[in-house]
Amino acid sequence: MSMEMMLATHEFQQWLYREASLLDEIDFDGWFAMFHPDIKYVMPVRINKEGMERPDYATDMFAFNDDYELMKLRIERLKTEYAWAEMPPSRTRRSVNNVRVMEYVANEKAVVKSYLLLYRSRSTDIFNDLVSGERTDEFTYVDGEWKLSKRFFLIDQTTINTRNLAIFV
Repeated sequence: MSMEMMLATHEFQQWLYREASLLDEIDFDGWFAMFHPDIKYVMPVRINKEGMERPDYATDMFAFNDDYELMKLRIERLKTEYAWAEMPPSRTRRSVNNVRVMEYVANEKAVVKSYLLLYRSRSTDIFNDLVSGERTDEFTYVDGEWKLSKRFFLIDQTTINTRNLAIFV
């Protein structure tokens, strides 16, 4: 691995760690500021297929398929008394690992893959949620910083073990 790729990997690890921290601290405005205006935020429905047939996810069904404006609306709604699924807010802890820079053009664009393990606790409930999967993120360099321009989250579960998806991956 070249020095440039090692430094890029470190830079994107730090970016993803900061993002996880902002989300766990419920700083949605800080998180939203990390988005490129052309953001696509996608989680296809995972499906079971026979043998090694791929892709093993739907290409026309999504748990979410959001753009900048829809993400903004989701975040703004969470700040209101109408966000019943998040009253009180979930306590989350995100663990990001296996960060790999797949494509990189310095100060222009990058494609980064990572694994996410998301723990979620709700209210006084003794049960918790674990959500895991692989993220493929596309970044665009704007005004001296990397902005997330696309996130494709491939969840590991075909049956999502959570009461709602009012959280962000």
